Amino acid sequence: MDSDVRVCPHCGERPGAGVFCEACGRNLAAVEQLPTRGEWEAARRADGGADARPLEERCAEATSAFLAAMHAAGDPGAGKLPASGGSGFRRPRRREGWVLRPVRHYDDEPTRYDAGLALTTEGRFHRVGSEVRGWGQRDFPRYHETIGPEPIEMPVDERLIDELAALLAANDVAVEPGGGHDGA
Repeated sequence: MDSDVRVCPHCGERPGAGVFCEACGRNLAAVEQLPTRGEWEAARRADGGADARPLEERCAEATSAFLAAMHAAGDPGAGKLPASGGSGFRRPRRREGWVLRPVRHYDDEPTRYDAGLALTTEGRFHRVGSEVRGWGQRDFPRYHETIGPEPIEMPVDERLIDELAALLAANDVAVEPGGGHDGA
């Protein structure tokens, strides 16, 4: 996401057209002006400035702590994610993992979307894409989401750390005391 895009002050996502944020559901009526993504990230860094390590190091640590905690708990919430590519005559391949960032679709243009992000149980990140189906049908549009066949580099942003923590909380999994940063 560009740093000059206006975002929700609570979650950092595009809020949509209504009074309530489409991503987190909070009421934005009392907000005079939405911050830009860059302003929002700067405020987050200022609020939690105790960890001065490089962001890439913190993202890698959060990912490894997430995987260790989820594996120890039996990988709760992991689903079979359909993979794109391959032959049209075979059953689509599937990878087991978690969708960290769902695909965001735009109502004004069915083929326009922001790609999502998935993490497999092996620890590889994949882009989540979307295909519009059902052209000319009563239930148009239908979205068929798949993860890319090739892994991508780990995204280095605060949002990744928050998404991993939210997924741990949603599955009632706690990180072991030695698995996180101890502030030293």
